Amino acid sequence: WSRAKNYEPYLTDELTQPMLELPFAPGHTWNYTGGPHEVWGEGSPLAALDFAPVGVKNCDLTNEWITTSAPGLVIRSEGAMVMIDLDGDGYEQTGWVLFYLHVAANERVPAGTYLEINERIGHPSCEGGNATGTHVHIARKYNGEWILAGGALPFNLSGWEAREGSAPYQGTLIKNEQVIKANTVSSFETRITR
Repeated sequence: WSRAKNYEPYLTDELTQPMLELPFAPGHTWNYTGGPHEVWGEGSPLAALDFAPVGVKNCDLTNEWITTSAPGLVIRSEGAMVMIDLDGDGYEQTGWVLFYLHVAANERVPAGTYLEINERIGHPSCEGGNATGTHVHIARKYNGEWILAGGALPFNLSGWEAREGSAPYQGTLIKNEQVIKANTVSSFETRITR
């Protein structure tokens, strides 16, 4: 009870997301294939977004690279996932952490590597979990908790803000007057250039 009396809100109005870039190289064009959806299995928070390289069919291999959205320390690199700790203290439970899933084992960055922004993490794939096409799944944590992609603190990548749709995967990205609606088919309308 004494701890409850002194409870401070976990997320405050002052909390802001650090500057983050889209998870692929500048000048490249990918497809926005998944609006806010479950980050880790059915029933988990709608904290993840999906991006797929243009022209890659099904689960084909690609030479495209997933790049870091912000500088940080790779604290996990296993099982098709990479976790990057932005405050560099080595703990997922403190500060901001970025989670990348479906990162191919071949040429994936090893744990313990410090990456600057835009450095290569690995290639998008279908490895690790359910995937119907080659892509990267990206999500954010703050102090160990998933942050909703389309919630009160929307995921912002290169100025594109995520908004939830009428169902998981069907959300949008909005920047100024531009709106891109996610589509798992990777249609022309879902293309986004960094």
